[in-house]
Amino acid sequence: MRLFFSLILLISFSLEVLAFESANPYWLNLKPKVESFLSKNVNTNVYKYELVGPTAEMTTFLGNRPDAKIKFEKLYLGGSSPRKTFLATAYDDAGKKIDSVTIAIDVRTSKKVYMLRNRVARGGEINAGNVYQSTIQSSPMDNGVYYDGNFVQKVASVDIPAGVPIRVNMIRHEQLVHSGDIIKVTSGNKTIELKFICKALGSGDIGDVISLICSDMEKRNTRGKITAKGEATLF
Repeated sequence: MRLFFSLILLISFSLEVLAFESANPYWLNLKPKVESFLSKNVNTNVYKYELVGPTAEMTTFLGNRPDAKIKFEKLYLGGSSPRKTFLATAYDDAGKKIDSVTIAIDVRTSKKVYMLRNRVARGGEINAGNVYQSTIQSSPMDNGVYYDGNFVQKVASVDIPAGVPIRVNMIRHEQLVHSGDIIKVTSGNKTIELKFICKALGSGDIGDVISLICSDMEKRNTRGKITAKGEATLF
């Protein structure tokens, strides 16, 4: 029942937005002015838009003054919804308001995203050479959806086909050392360098200090600083 009422409200909203006659002489007079306003105030290098039209039928707009002065309010393109509205107000020669109408447009943005040249299966490493950038049209609601960082130590958390925009939830960071890994550990002494095979008790990346168990050392429980994948120096 709740879903039914939600659908009714959605349909009602859609009809309200489109509740105007495209051949309305008021709209035909106003439309070129709206298009001129949009061409001057929308950066088409970033945004693509579709002019929807008035959100209500125009019955008195301009009165009998087809050459009345039109003023548009500032167009705000921020926010998460692709539907944007702005007010157009008509004034007579004396500056007296005749009428106003709300105009709707649907906005999409040009966004650079990362894609793969070749498919990477789940758990596979993503190499920088397999990544390229492409431009797509997206909705403001897509902010934060697509990954825009670097691909160092990144692996696929799902199967990623080639040519598909990479979303944040498609990849994960792969640490150089994981708890339970058997890693190579050096003493870090420049004069006499000793090498050990130890078990990592923590996870981390370069520079992180983790606890270790080294069975070949006199002091089995120690700590090391991660220097590379599967490698560390005694700390």
